Amino acid sequence: MPPLHSWLLRAAAAALALQCALAGAADFRDPVDQPFVVWPNIPVVRASDLGDYDGDRKVFADLHAGKGDPATVLAALQAVDTLQAHHERTALAQLGRTLNTQLIGELDRQARRINTRAPKLRFEFAGITPEELQRASAADAKALDALKAKAGQVALVAYVTYTRLEGALVQATATLVKLGSGASQSFTVTAPAPTLADVLARDIFDYFQGTRFPQHRNPQAAWEWLMAAPGHADQLVSRDTAQRYCQSQDAALPTAAELETAEASGFYGGGVALRSGGVYHIQSGLYDTTQALADKVRANHIATVPNGYYYCIRRQAGATAAATPKTAKARR
Repeated sequence: MPPLHSWLLRAAAAALALQCALAGAADFRDPVDQPFVVWPNIPVVRASDLGDYDGDRKVFADLHAGKGDPATVLAALQAVDTLQAHHERTALAQLGRTLNTQLIGELDRQARRINTRAPKLRFEFAGITPEELQRASAADAKALDALKAKAGQVALVAYVTYTRLEGALVQATATLVKLGSGASQSFTVTAPAPTLADVLARDIFDYFQGTRFPQHRNPQAAWEWLMAAPGHADQLVSRDTAQRYCQSQDAALPTAAELETAEASGFYGGGVALRSGGVYHIQSGLYDTTQALADKVRANHIATVPNGYYYCIRRQAGATAAATPKTAKARR
């Protein structure tokens, strides 16, 4: 029979197909004050070895370039294959159990570090023998009822995939799956093998235990930002050119205050991203991102010289332009 984690993951996939629409808007960490019971058997799956792949590509590239003796390289590759097979038999068979237990131990250590008695993730070992960890669970008729009883107490299951990079570096992705909804959350880290569990546990712990901030509110919801004309992308243009294009879109150049607020909101928060060292056209002149806040705005004395980038802003009917803040007075 398939391992218990395979059975649980199939159940999660079925739940996802049925409840995706209902679970889509929920935060994965909800309910806020409720801990999650996690099945302690965490499968660890080895993915493609990118470090070995890069090395093999170099060997064959050297062969094509005439830099390597084919017979010598073949013997070396055979020796490597033998060594790899040996390590997989003797070491990789236990790697899953090692990372499994280390990850749980590191999560417990993080809980002790902040002195909490109610960590959000709790691993349920009740009724589970050590032999059941990292081993295919029995699912015959005799054990099926017990297996279902265990699964009924579990809220989350997890699995880890990893690949070795150059040297001792390992990249690993831990994925947590909610059995009730099929929703998932993944965490990817890159770290030396001895510290991999520590780094991965810290990432997961911070996500579940950290302060949950309310969602950012767009302070410019009544305004619509437009990018520069397609033909002006990544080009300096004159103030007159920027104004003409904005007017063609029923928009205008922003004020300094509007551009400052948009920059603070950020590209993913309803604002815009300004390039480092960029100068942008605004209604009162030029906005220079390299300057301190009080000196960002300066006069633009020649409106026909290509000396700035730009965004346009389209305001809803009745909305007025934001006033230039006192800290951003135009310099003469």
